[in-house]
Amino acid sequence: MAYAGTANNDAIRTLLHVAVSDTSDDVRRAAVTSLAFVLFKNPSQVPRIVQLLSESYNPHVRCGATLALGIACAGTGLQEAVDILEPMTKDPVDFVRQGAFISLGMVLVQQSEAAAPSITSTRALYAKIVADKHEDPMARFGAALGQGFIDAGGRNVTIGLQSRAGSQNTSAIVGMVLFCQFWYWYPLAHCACLAFEPTAIIGLNSELKAPKFEFVSNAKPSLFAYPAPTKPPSKEAPTKVTTAVLSTTAKAKARERTKEKERAAASGESMETVSSQP
Repeated sequence: MAYAGTANNDAIRTLLHVAVSDTSDDVRRAAVTSLAFVLFKNPSQVPRIVQLLSESYNPHVRCGATLALGIACAGTGLQEAVDILEPMTKDPVDFVRQGAFISLGMVLVQQSEAAAPSITSTRALYAKIVADKHEDPMARFGAALGQGFIDAGGRNVTIGLQSRAGSQNTSAIVGMVLFCQFWYWYPLAHCACLAFEPTAIIGLNSELKAPKFEFVSNAKPSLFAYPAPTKPPSKEAPTKVTTAVLSTTAKAKARERTKEKERAAASGESMETVSSQP
């Protein structure tokens, strides 16, 4: 927190040393995550720094690497960060997958398909994980949070730890620090809302009323396009399945037919005998 946004080399060196040498898993995870707060003004450097940490044998270090990428690269749609996070969604450890799902949502917040093509596959992955009742609860929780980050504020907010002028947004930084503590108490996940920054254009006149106005944008409309609306699942009429005929059933029917033939033959012989008598 003291070096937030400074990209101080001594602070980075100290955090990296703690991340690979401390005996406590919680300390190592926190050290890797803290790299995001030191470097959030230089998000393009974070994937290069945490690349090796994301491949660590220690799952807590890998989890910290996911959150570091998510917080530092939030709202940038940085492809280097997405390339590191996507394989980590298949990690064998549940809380590492949870961190990867959350961080993907942070990186891709308010990104369109034109700006970040990977957002389509990410949305499909979230829908699959959340709907799968056999998935780990922690992974499903992470996917639900990631889906919330992507569509945060009705897709009208982004995550910003600094103002437009480049100064630090203290309340946003504190909110993200508290959000990281959901590891110990999950209601703290709501503190991420402190880091949300509106991106909608809101115009008011001198009477504080919203007038009708127009503005010119030189960007392509596809950069701001909303994703396709979700279609309700189609209800298909159940189809009748052909009843399977067991071999024992076929044999029983064959025996029944044989008995009927024998009874018919026996009744025919008795009738002939009766008719032949004087």
